[in-house]
Amino acid sequence: MDSILKAKTPNYFVVEAGEITDTGGDSVEAVCAFLYSLLISEAPVMEAFELGEEEDLTRGLDSEISHALTELNLLADAPKFGVRHPVMREHPVRGKHVVHKPSFSQKNGRLYVYEAIDFTMKRPKIVRERAGWMAYMYADIKQEDETAETFSIFRPNSDDGGETVEYAKKILGGESMLVNWADDNERKLFLSDRQRVATSL
Repeated sequence: MDSILKAKTPNYFVVEAGEITDTGGDSVEAVCAFLYSLLISEAPVMEAFELGEEEDLTRGLDSEISHALTELNLLADAPKFGVRHPVMREHPVRGKHVVHKPSFSQKNGRLYVYEAIDFTMKRPKIVRERAGWMAYMYADIKQEDETAETFSIFRPNSDDGGETVEYAKKILGGESMLVNWADDNERKLFLSDRQRVATSL
């Protein structure tokens, strides 16, 4: 570290800074993205704070899904009696090329993978990138396990969402079943299927 701090080139120099605190449950990737936007990117400083807010929105949808599964005692950390195949949180799932950690997965003979995306996010780039990552993960998992079923749980935009949301829906619809979390019927059907998978032999 000392030699790095002493090194100076025409392109960069390194200074020792303080600690990063108040990160809550943010991942290392989220903290790095925030700091990059804040300190390095040419984008306005406020975009770094907006990025943090949008990460919170995604976590919010994940939390809603977790809460609904917990109420039904389907999550692996506290399954009820008779739940033979609980829903796992961030459990490693092997793809053809890499091992993934989807937000939710379940196995009962066949593998089921569930991931969330929030279309109310204000930055189209984040929606596109998340949709692309999800679609890649689904395709990679299904190349390894042809019987796997994948689901994209989304929170809809109050407007039509424009080009970005249409793009995301098409790319995700090609690799997974879309579940509108705001639609009572779709949400109840999804949760009912999770119960069926969890309790059947």
